[in-house]
Amino acid sequence: MPKQILFLIVACWWSLTRVVLAATPIIPVEEIRAGMQGYAKTVIYGDTIETFPVEVLGVTGNQDMGYQILIKASGSVIERSGGISQGMSGSPVYIDGRLAGAVAFGKAFTDSRYCFLQPIGNMLKLLDKPVAHYSGLLPKSTPLMAGGFTGQGLAYLEQQLTPFDLTALDVGGAGTTATIRPLEPGSSVGVAVVDGDMTVGALGTVTWMDDAGHVLAFGHPFMQRGDAGYFMSKAWVLASVPNLQASYKVGTIGQTVGTINQDRAAGVAGKVGQEPAAIPMFVSVADTSRSLNGSARVRIVDDEILAPTLIGAVLVNEVSKVFDSAASGSARVIFDIDALDAKGKPLAIHRENMFYNTANVPAILPEELLEAGKVLFQNKLEKVDVLGINVSVAIDGGARIAEIKNAAVLEKAAAPGDTIHIKVGLQPYRGEQVQKTVTYKLPEDASGNLRLSVRGGAVLNWIQALMRQQKEAGVPALKKQKETPVSLKTYVDKINNADRNNDIIIDYARSNSGKRPVGKNAASDEDMESMAEAGSKATDFDSLLSGSKHKQKTAMDFIVDGETTVSVKIKGTTNSAAE
Repeated sequence: MPKQILFLIVACWWSLTRVVLAATPIIPVEEIRAGMQGYAKTVIYGDTIETFPVEVLGVTGNQDMGYQILIKASGSVIERSGGISQGMSGSPVYIDGRLAGAVAFGKAFTDSRYCFLQPIGNMLKLLDKPVAHYSGLLPKSTPLMAGGFTGQGLAYLEQQLTPFDLTALDVGGAGTTATIRPLEPGSSVGVAVVDGDMTVGALGTVTWMDDAGHVLAFGHPFMQRGDAGYFMSKAWVLASVPNLQASYKVGTIGQTVGTINQDRAAGVAGKVGQEPAAIPMFVSVADTSRSLNGSARVRIVDDEILAPTLIGAVLVNEVSKVFDSAASGSARVIFDIDALDAKGKPLAIHRENMFYNTANVPAILPEELLEAGKVLFQNKLEKVDVLGINVSVAIDGGARIAEIKNAAVLEKAAAPGDTIHIKVGLQPYRGEQVQKTVTYKLPEDASGNLRLSVRGGAVLNWIQALMRQQKEAGVPALKKQKETPVSLKTYVDKINNADRNNDIIIDYARSNSGKRPVGKNAASDEDMESMAEAGSKATDFDSLLSGSKHKQKTAMDFIVDGETTVSVKIKGTTNSAAE
């Protein structure tokens, strides 16, 4: 028997088996005609399934390009909901007692009683393969429901969701659904990307189920991520809110009951039972100025594109709950990410740093956590299995920053390999100057009058910001003379060993001849090169950030800015300057 014929037989048998298991007869789109009457099932409050009448206005399209079934809805349910609202996506529509398809598409600013259906035949293919998406139509989707979020947390989440063309709505607390009913066609269903003490997900409607627990819903994509691993959750509808552009359901997402494993053009598909692989995240926050504490435990979908964004939103939200201020502040952030590399070997990121901002300090805290997450989730070298994330934040409303004003070596001379002591004069914000003594072990090959740079860890932040800018702008970096092979562990080591804002860093001083000046004044507008020039100097910036092999760091309990130089005479060597 030819393989093609065998494949068709197996495919037909598989589709037939699905339909038999579902115990729901379907009506092919080819049999649907204008004037046919039917009904749809949905929830507009709580978890009670209600029905409303529909009339088929016509069918357009063809088998190759896809069919579009236009219907008009009516009845008290539609009147109470303000029309066919976002969140009704997936509502099953039955004609002559047979399932025709799901409420799926409409057009903005039109009569909300009209919409297009996703034919059930297309949705059944979701269980096997993707299908084409209708263009020019507005999915009857819903904004993401964000539970357990503050105003600051929600604002950050919305900003991060902009690339996905999604918005978020505050729905109060997380996990507050009261429903105990099992899912069935017409039930509200949540497709969540965060669950636990915070929830983030979309609200839709179950279109079809079979006896084995397979579920089809939405009738259009969620994010169209293809193979997916979202939380399938029960949901509780609070209301259907009328809106000039399109009415929408507001509800809460609660108990996870299974996995959404397909997110494609015709809808989402999943199975009740086993929950998806997810990344546990724990955040603890202490507002030291008010002796307040808080913590949150969540699970985040294991998705390389979504996970870093969601991790940052969870951090900002929990900090803003405890700190509860958009004013200036200082914070110490400690985070650990445990993972396994492609060979199953442990891969760990541990990072401690301090931050200060003149306003809305919670929003700047995820910066390094996001970069570390992207290195693990989005690197091009190997697949990483992230096991868990732990973040600890201590925050207050003070300005814990100081600028280096002067420095002096206490020893008049020292031998190679000796440990010298350097007294550093620091000017705190609105405080009196203080003195801190740090040590530096001289290299065994030190000679002459050795000049050392003494700088704060925050002094080169402008370079890091510029490098991020040029990366986002796509500015090419200077080609290296020799391509050096790198590994993921190399990137992880760079993160773990990167300078901290609260470090006093001592290193060999760089020659100033022909070099761009380093320090606070280096970031002035008149001294900034164009982005193209900055790109050509990327390797020089890298060397500034990494320093020499002689670099040594001492951590302070405040952020350190500013830079100066000191000299030390090395015993038994010539008097020439070392650079």
